[in-house]
Amino acid sequence: MVEESASLAQLEEEIRSCRRCEEILSKFGVVPRPIFRGAEGCPVMLIGQAPGPREYERNLPFHGDAGASIRALFAACGLNNFDGIVYQTSVTKCFPGRRPNSSSDRKPGAQEVKNCLGFLAHQLDLLRPKLIVCLGELAWKSYVSIREREESGYCHQVFTKRRPSDLRLPDLVGKRFSWRGAAVIPMIHPSGSANGARAQYPAQDNESKRLLHNEIERLHLNRPHT
Repeated sequence: MVEESASLAQLEEEIRSCRRCEEILSKFGVVPRPIFRGAEGCPVMLIGQAPGPREYERNLPFHGDAGASIRALFAACGLNNFDGIVYQTSVTKCFPGRRPNSSSDRKPGAQEVKNCLGFLAHQLDLLRPKLIVCLGELAWKSYVSIREREESGYCHQVFTKRRPSDLRLPDLVGKRFSWRGAAVIPMIHPSGSANGARAQYPAQDNESKRLLHNEIERLHLNRPHT
């Protein structure tokens, strides 16, 4: 694992060379290819679940249908220059492959999350963003897991739940959290598979979008950047 004092560039080099999940991914016909994008100084970090097949083909994050939706959402909130302002990553960095006998993407398993979570924690340490947007259940729970490691008992104190795995959508979506001087906005994932969650929790979904808009305005990210 990369040392605590390493630079963001050194960390990214280690992530790109990681093959810890090679055996797992091979069962789903995937060759490991960690995917993320951004640069030091990006004020926003966007955390998804994992790259999809489109991202895998293009070697770029958030370039599939869900990516188009999230880019449109940020644009509607007034954010300019998405690729220049937003550091784009995910809980697990490689495309996990398709579910067996299905056209749906497979959710990364516990071992894959464990293998990658340290990388996400280090990305957060080194980037120190002003706004962290967590897309989907895996991203929300990973944020809480990382925070729980720093602040033992955080999950119980804030959510009255024993473990991050006990958290549910209403615990996080539609709420703003403060952490390390950053605003954290959990949101429902923009993929079509999350349509049921949006239909079940429209108030939380709409409130999370309002919070995102407010943070973009507060941080003046809606002003032209050169």
